[in-house]
Amino acid sequence: MEQETLFTSSKWEILKLLEKGSASPIELASLSRTSVANVYQQLRLLEMAGLVKSERISNRDKGQPRILYSLAGNSCYMISTASNFVNKKLHAMSDFNKIILKIWFHPQQELHYFIEKGFWQIDQQVPKLDALGVTTGKEGLIFHLVTEQKIPELSPVTFTSLEGFSMTVSYKTAEALPDGAYPLYDQYRGGRE
Repeated sequence: MEQETLFTSSKWEILKLLEKGSASPIELASLSRTSVANVYQQLRLLEMAGLVKSERISNRDKGQPRILYSLAGNSCYMISTASNFVNKKLHAMSDFNKIILKIWFHPQQELHYFIEKGFWQIDQQVPKLDALGVTTGKEGLIFHLVTEQKIPELSPVTFTSLEGFSMTVSYKTAEALPDGAYPLYDQYRGGRE
């Protein structure tokens, strides 16, 4: 099955709803304001493509099995239309891949380079982290590392982009991500591989 046909608005809406956790077709139909039959059809196609999985659980209220659907794993469908590089691929993602994609989805494109550079200074610490996020302020870019484990203290680093822009990146350990932080990783929302 061609992947492009999977990303119609109704299938995309189901995937976005399943991002929040497992749900039954009835719950998905209610949340998306569509028929249960339509949701079943979309789920069947998404399951055949390996993007969602189903699990039968006992339904004590009615004595019949009930099916819950969830995302099947961490996947990314990439399309490149760059000069000299046009390609498409469904890619299984690791925690590191997800962090890089979240960096690329950061709303301020001019920060992508600096967030990437800052991340590669701490990539080895990710297995020890509960969460990771970034904020910007007058002192530059700040990475907030949420962990109960001891990690080495990191000094601020100034990076200069190819365009000649400079930014200081600093690192702080924290008990939780501060309000307004852009989350790059949260082991409790998405799990570890």
